[in-house]
Amino acid sequence: MTAGPDGVSEAEAFVDALDATPPDAVTACRGWTTHELIAHLASGADAFADQVEAHLDGRPVPEFGAWDVREPPYRAMDDRTLRRRLVSAERRMSEQFRIMLDADPTVAVPDVGWGLPVAELVTHMRQEFAIHRWDLVGDDELGATILGRPDLIDHSVRLLGESLLRNGLARDPRPGEPLEVRLRCTEQPDLVLHVESGAGRLAFAAPHDAPNVIEMDPAARLLVLWGRHPQGAHRLRSSLTPPDLGRLQAVLVGY
Repeated sequence: MTAGPDGVSEAEAFVDALDATPPDAVTACRGWTTHELIAHLASGADAFADQVEAHLDGRPVPEFGAWDVREPPYRAMDDRTLRRRLVSAERRMSEQFRIMLDADPTVAVPDVGWGLPVAELVTHMRQEFAIHRWDLVGDDELGATILGRPDLIDHSVRLLGESLLRNGLARDPRPGEPLEVRLRCTEQPDLVLHVESGAGRLAFAAPHDAPNVIEMDPAARLLVLWGRHPQGAHRLRSSLTPPDLGRLQAVLVGY
C-alpha cells in the first residue's frame, strides 16, 4: 500500500479502521454507510489499475467511468467479498502506479486519470483514504497525523478547488456580497477563500492581520475544506460575525 512521507499508509489506516466498523454503520460522508464508502474506494482503485495496465500493455485505455456507473456492481457484493476486493484493488493500483513512476517520476498519460501526472493520482487516492477514514472513525491521533500532511491539502487546493466549491457556491445565501476568509494554521501559509459574484477561489498566502480568520489545526483545515465538521471546541476558533460564519459553512460543503 502506498505510504505517506512518514511511512504511514493512508490506505492501510483505512482498512485497519474497518475492523471495528460494521457495513451498515452510517458514516460522516453524506448518504453513505461503510459499505458504500468501501465500494467507492474499491471501484476507483480498480478503475485506475485497469487504465494503467491497459496503457502499459498497449491496449485501448478504458474510461474511468462516472461513480453511478462504476460503483453499483461493487455495492452489490457481500461485505466480506467487498472488503477483500478493496485490499486487492488498492494493491494492484499501487503496483501499477509504482511501475510508471519508477520509469518516469513526472509521467502523465492523457487517457489515464484525467491526464493528471501519476504522482498526483497517487496523492489523490491517499487523500481519499485519509478523509474517508475520518468519515468512519472521526477525530483521533492517527487521523490528525495523516490528514495534516501538507501535500494533501496542497493537492486539494491546486487541483480540486473549483470542484470543492461548486456545490457550496450554488447555496451561497448572499452571492452578491464579497467575502474573504483566511483558514489559518500555526507556522503554515493561510488558505484564503475569496467569494464574489457567485464565483470563488482558493489560494495560499502569507499570514497577515485580517478581519475574517478561522484558526485551526492542519487536519481540521483539510476536513473543513472537504465539508466535514471536526469535533472539539478547541480545534476551530473564529473571528467572523455569525452571518459570515454561517455563509462560510454554507459554501464549504464539499462534493
